[in-house]
Amino acid sequence: MTSRTLVGAVVCLIAATAVPGRAAAALPTWPANPNWQSLVPAPTSDSVRAATVTRTSGSVTNAAGLAGQGSGATVLTTSSTGSPATVILDFGKEVGGTPFITVSSGGTGTVRVATSEALPYLTASNGIYNNDNGSPVTFSVNGARTYTGALRGGFRFAAVQLTTAGSVTLTGAGVNFKAYRATADKYQGYFISSDDQLNRMWYAGAYTAQMDMVPTGVSSCFNVPVIFDGAKRDRAIWSGDLMITNPVAQLSLGSNSAAYIKGSINSIVNLQSSNGRLTSAVGFRGCGAFDYAMTYSAYSAIIAVQYYRYTNDRTFISGLRSKLEAATAYHATRLDANGLVVTNDNDYWQTSQSGEVTEYNLAYYELLQNMIWMEGKAGTAAKVTEYTNKANALKTAINARLFNTSAGLYQHTNSRPNVFPLDANVNAIRLGVAPADKIAGILSYFKARWQAHGSQISQPAPSMADPYGHTIEPLNNTWEAMARFGSGDTAGALDLMRRLWGIQVDPNSGYYTGTFWEFVNSNGLPSRGFDSLAHAWGAGPTQLLTENVLGATAVNPGYTTWQVKPQASSLAWAQGQVPTAGGSLAVKWARDTSGQFHLQVTSPAGTSGQIWVPLASTSATSTAMTSGATFVQRNGLYDIYSVGAGTFEFSSTS
Repeated sequence: MTSRTLVGAVVCLIAATAVPGRAAAALPTWPANPNWQSLVPAPTSDSVRAATVTRTSGSVTNAAGLAGQGSGATVLTTSSTGSPATVILDFGKEVGGTPFITVSSGGTGTVRVATSEALPYLTASNGIYNNDNGSPVTFSVNGARTYTGALRGGFRFAAVQLTTAGSVTLTGAGVNFKAYRATADKYQGYFISSDDQLNRMWYAGAYTAQMDMVPTGVSSCFNVPVIFDGAKRDRAIWSGDLMITNPVAQLSLGSNSAAYIKGSINSIVNLQSSNGRLTSAVGFRGCGAFDYAMTYSAYSAIIAVQYYRYTNDRTFISGLRSKLEAATAYHATRLDANGLVVTNDNDYWQTSQSGEVTEYNLAYYELLQNMIWMEGKAGTAAKVTEYTNKANALKTAINARLFNTSAGLYQHTNSRPNVFPLDANVNAIRLGVAPADKIAGILSYFKARWQAHGSQISQPAPSMADPYGHTIEPLNNTWEAMARFGSGDTAGALDLMRRLWGIQVDPNSGYYTGTFWEFVNSNGLPSRGFDSLAHAWGAGPTQLLTENVLGATAVNPGYTTWQVKPQASSLAWAQGQVPTAGGSLAVKWARDTSGQFHLQVTSPAGTSGQIWVPLASTSATSTAMTSGATFVQRNGLYDIYSVGAGTFEFSSTS
C-alpha cells in the first residue's frame, strides 16, 4: 500500500501511516445494496394493464375494474342521445404495442381506443377522443372474446369509448407490449448514486432506448430486430438518433442489445449507394433508403465504429470496413477549394444550411477520427496515415476559415460570421478541434445564454429557428454536456442536464412518460401531440452518467483496455458497472466534505486500464489500498494508476 503526493514538480512516495497526533478519519463508503433494480421501469409482463383510471364520462360502471388491482366487470353504456361511455386509462409511463379489450357480454357496437403520450394531447371533438398522432383503434364488437388492434408504438394514456348506442361489458383492457421489455435481469450495466434525480435520468434513458427497440416481426419493413428513432413516430431507423441510443442500449443491456444495433447498422449499410454514400434513414416514407443530410451519412458510418468500440466484434467491423472506407471517400468528394465540406442540405433540426457550414465539417471530422481509431485496431497503417492527414488538413481549414477570432467563437458558415451556433461550438470542443485556450471562453458564452430548461438551438440566430417552433433540442444539449465533462466543467454539465432532463423525469410535470422527449420549448415542455415523447436522441443522460460521473470508458475495443475517471461534483457516492466482452467492469466511489475520496474498481479477466483517483486539492495524497497498482503520473486533480484484471481500491485525502 503506497501513498502519493505532489510537491512542486516532484512526486514523493511516502508511507501510508497516520500523521502523529491526528486520528485518521474513516473513509467514506457507498451503500452495500442500493437496490438499483427498483428503478427499472419496464412492465413485468407482456400483457400490460393500466395503472389507474384518469377519468370517466358517460355511463360507466366499475371503471376501476380495468386498472391497477381492480377487479370485476366494467360496463359501458351509451344511449342514442347521450355522450359516449368513456374510460381514460393511465399506464403510468410509456408503453407500446397492440391495444386490446376483452368483452364478456353485450350486444354489437363500436369500441374505440384513442391513445396519447401526454394527457393534454388526448383531445376530444363532440365527445369522441382522437390520438395525439395517427389513427385510433376501432373494434367492431359482435360477441364475447378478446379484440386486438393494430400496433400503437408509444403512448401513456388510452381513451376507451363505446361510440355506438348499446351496452358492452369488459373484463379487461390493455396493451400487448411490442417493444423490448427489459426487466432487471436483462440489464448487464447499471448506475445508481446519491442523487435520485440523476438516477431517474439514467433509467429513463435506458427505457427510451428499449421503447425504440423493435423486435423481429413487429415492423413490416424489417426482418431483423432494429432500433427506431421514436416509439410513436417516425418509427424509422435514423442514424442521427442511433448516435445516442446505440451507446445507451449497449451500456445498459450489453449483449442483449447487440442484435438490434447490428440489425440497424446493416439495414443502413446494405442500402449504400454506388458512389459510397450511406443513407440517412431506412423505413421513413416507405421501406427503403431516405437520403436526408450528409451529416447523417457520416453518422451512419460512425455508429458502426461505435459498436466495435463497445463490443470488440472484429468479425462484424471487418465485414463492414470496405464499405465504411467507401463512405469516407465519398465525403471527401464534397470538399471545396478551401478544403471544407459544402453540401447545401438540411441538418437534424430541419433547417437547410448552405455554404461552408462549420457543423457539417465537424461531422466529417468526427467520421475521420473514428476511422483513424478503427483502422488502427482492425485496418491498415496506410489508412491510418491517410485519414490522419485528411483530419489534420480539415481541422486547419475549420480553424482558419470558420473561427471568428474577434468573438472567440465558431461561426455558422463562411458567409455568416456573426452567427454562433451551439452545435458547432460544443462539437469543436468535444472533438478536439477548438484550441485549448479558447475552450473556457466558448463554454462561458453559451452558459450565459442558457434558458431555464437548456441550451437553445440557435444562439442568437432568428433565421436559423426550427421551422416548427422548438427552441431546445436534446442532441446538441448532449453534445454540450459531453464538451463540459470533457473540459472538466462537471458542475456545468450536471446543471445543464438538470435543466433539460430534470423536468422530464418529474412525475408531476404533466407530460411525464418515463422516457425522454424529442424537442421542448423554452418552458421545458413539448408543444404538440406530433412530437415524440420517447425519442432516441433524447436518451443521452444514460451515457453521460456512466462515462463521466461513474467514469468508465472503453479505450480499446470491448474494454480490453479501459479508463475509470470519476467526475463527482457534489455527489456523495455512485456505483455501477458496464458490460464488456469479458465480463463486467464495476466501479464504486464515495466522497465526503472533508476532501476524502474512496474508489473501488473491479475489472474482468484479460483487461487492463488506468484508474484516475480524484484529489480534493493540489496538496492531496492518494493511496493504493490494494496490491497490483502502479502509479503513472499526476494530471491536474487526479493521480493516475495502471492496473490489470482484479479488484483495486484507492483513497485520497486532503
